[in-house]
Amino acid sequence: MKFASSFSALLVVLPLISTVSGVAVPRAQKGGQQNAQAAAAAAKAAQAKGGKAASTTAAAATAAATTAAAAANTAAATGNTGDLQTSTTVDPSVIQTTDNGQNPPVAGQSAAATSQNNFVNFCAIGLPNVPITNGLQITTGSCNPTPIGNIPSVDNMPSSKFQSPANLDTIASDTTFNVTLQTKGIQLGTFTNAAKTYFANPQTLNSQGQIVGHTHIVIESIPSLTTTAVTNPQDFVFFKGVDDGQDAQGNVAVTVAGGLPAGAYRMCTIVSSSTHQPAIVPVAQHGSLDDCVYFTSSAGGAAAGGAAAAAGTAAAGTAAGGAAATAAQAASAATAATAAKGAKATTAAQGATAQPATAQPATAQAAKGAQSAKGAQAAKGGKKGRRL
Repeated sequence: MKFASSFSALLVVLPLISTVSGVAVPRAQKGGQQNAQAAAAAAKAAQAKGGKAASTTAAAATAAATTAAAAANTAAATGNTGDLQTSTTVDPSVIQTTDNGQNPPVAGQSAAATSQNNFVNFCAIGLPNVPITNGLQITTGSCNPTPIGNIPSVDNMPSSKFQSPANLDTIASDTTFNVTLQTKGIQLGTFTNAAKTYFANPQTLNSQGQIVGHTHIVIESIPSLTTTAVTNPQDFVFFKGVDDGQDAQGNVAVTVAGGLPAGAYRMCTIVSSSTHQPAIVPVAQHGSLDDCVYFTSSAGGAAAGGAAAAAGTAAAGTAAGGAAATAAQAASAATAATAAKGAKATTAAQGATAQPATAQPATAQAAKGAQSAKGAQAAKGGKKGRRL
């Protein structure tokens, strides 16, 4: 009888064990509590039919089912299955708590939108009319759900300066030349596939806290160096994403094969993170992260530019010399008038023999007048130079 009783209990327990195994599967996220309740009911039934042994086994199964259900429900609530980078929900630890910026209101400012989930579903609002960027360069526009990522400190904001061609240089037209750019505050040389990973990753920093990324060089043709016309971003004559790291001096270089036709040009940088998004820095008020210079190209290049500069310098020198001569002539005339006046007064009072004595003060006055005129001209020229 004891054997028969034990066998009967075993027949009751086996189906329960099978049921409990099913409850422990992660799919219990959708019905963890319901599974736990079902297991408890089965345990009670087993206890009524199979005695103490079945009761003990069923109780253990119920506890296991309850624990599994609780874990599944927690995972379902947080989306955390052990790897935050594979979870499809926002971890509570990174939820922002910013308001709209207008508490209290500030004149001239607009209220920002707010979100309780970091705008994680922001791009879903525009679907299907506005597609997800999804690593592509969509010319008709898109919505990018990738977060901005890591932002450097103010001491690690990048900066750039062209070394060659320099601002206002003249280079030889239709002749290959090199562009040299010096940078600091960024680790260049990380350049992902722009056709498949455009804006696809958050911005990252290296161990020094600097943005990991690269830079671009773009050259646009402009009407003249003095133009005020606004350029069209779709029109450029040269563009290069620089995938090299900088050297020990912070320099990178690219070659413009074949050079540029004669004309005037603007050349600028576009500093970026690894997946090509513009670099993001921690404060609104900062100097430009990029550089722009203006230069010309012509037949003869630098020699022609140098000759033009020399001609301009010579012309300026001639003008300055003429102005100085005019001032000297004016001073001389003033001196002569002063001398004549002094001589006339002396002759009337003492006779003509006293004229040599009055001539020296007149000469001194002339020198003083010339110096004053020269000083005034220099001051005028210096002021004009500062305005330029």
